[in-house]
This record gives sequence, C-alpha cells and structure tokens, in this order.
Amino acid sequence: MTELKNCLRAQYVVPLNYDEQLRHHADMRITLDLDDGVKVNYGRFGDFLDSVKIVTGGASDD
Repeated sequence: MTELKNCLRAQYVVPLNYDEQLRHHADMRITLDLDDGVKVNYGRFGDFLDSVKIVTGGASDD
C-alpha cells in the first residue's frame, strides 16, 4: 500500500509543477506577433514548451 501511495504522490507532483509554470507564463501576458514567426514566438516561452528546442534550434542556432 505504501508503494502505491508513493507512486500516486509522485504522479500528482507533475501536474502541480506544470500548473505553477502555466500560471507564471499566463501572468506574464506574453504577446505573440504572427509576423515574427513560430521560431521567435516559441522562444518567448523559454523552456515551458517541450518542443521549444526542436523548433528554435536550441542555443546554437542564432
């Protein structure tokens, strides 16, 4: 029973962390400009989106 409890607790932490990050980015009121393109707009979200490094090319692509 303790293993199940620990497993569920670990799974509960993931959405809580995501919710905190989402709230932070929502509070920042990031403006998006369609003329800037996807690469620039994704970069404005930092590491919040999983695919940012794939789209923006990471730090080495400037």
